[in-house]
Amino acid sequence: MTNSPERHDGSLAIEWQTRTVGDLSELAQARVEAINIVQWLARIANSYVSAATPDCSTHLRFRAHDAAIVTRQFDKGIALEMRLPTLELQFLDTGKPVPHVFNPEEHSPAELEAWILVELLHRGIDRDKFSKALPYTVPSLLTGDAEDYSPQLCGDGLVHLTTLMQDAAAVLNVAAGSTGSGESCITCLPQTLNLMNTADSTAGTGRFAFSPGHVESPDPYFYLSDGLGNNRGAFAIKASGLMAESDPTTAALKLKRLALA
Repeated sequence: MTNSPERHDGSLAIEWQTRTVGDLSELAQARVEAINIVQWLARIANSYVSAATPDCSTHLRFRAHDAAIVTRQFDKGIALEMRLPTLELQFLDTGKPVPHVFNPEEHSPAELEAWILVELLHRGIDRDKFSKALPYTVPSLLTGDAEDYSPQLCGDGLVHLTTLMQDAAAVLNVAAGSTGSGESCITCLPQTLNLMNTADSTAGTGRFAFSPGHVESPDPYFYLSDGLGNNRGAFAIKASGLMAESDPTTAALKLKRLALA
C-alpha cells in the first residue's frame, strides 16, 4: 500500500491502487480461480490451526502491502500463503518463505495436493491430520486430475482483484480506526474472498466488510458484517461509489457516515 505525506490534520493520505472495479466478467473469472486455489489454505487451516470457535477455523489473513493471503501459524511457526495475482503457494517458517514455490499454472488439484503432502513431510508435520474436508460448500471446485488450474487465462482479472482487495483493506482499516498498517486485523474468508477488519466494532452495529462480488451481486461492495463475514442487515454500498472519492481515507469516512446514518 502506498502511503503519501500526512494531511493537514495529521492523518495519512493513503492513495488508491486503482480507481475502477474493472471488467466484471474478467473479475468474476479471477474470483473463481482464486477461490479454487485458496481452498488449499483453508484445508490446511481446518486440519492444523486451532481457533477459538469452529466458525473461525478457516479464517485467513490478508497482507495488503504484498497482496498475500496466509494461514495462521501452526506446528511451531509453520504457515501457508497464496500470493496475488499469480496465485503461487509457498510455506512459511516463522514468517520466512521456505524453498519450493508452487505455481498452479497447468497443474491439477491432485498435483497441488501432492506438493502439499511432500512439503508437510519435509517440515516433519503429521500428514495423516491433513484433510480436504471443508466446513462449508463452494460450488464447482476443481478436483482430481480432470482439469488444470490456469491463472494466466484470467491474468488481467487477477491483477484487478488484487488492487481492489488492497484498496478495500485500506478503507476497512481507516473505517475501523486502525493505527499503523493494521494488516494483522484484515481477515479473509476463503469461501468468498470477503475481507473484514476484526478489530472493528462500529458503535455496536457490526464490522465493516468488503465483498469482491459474487454470482448474485457481481459488483464489489462494502457492507456491515456480523463478525463472521455475513451481512447482518440491508446496508451495502458499491465499491465503485466509494472509489469516486479522492482517496481511501475520504472513502472510509463516507462509508461510516452512510452506515451509521
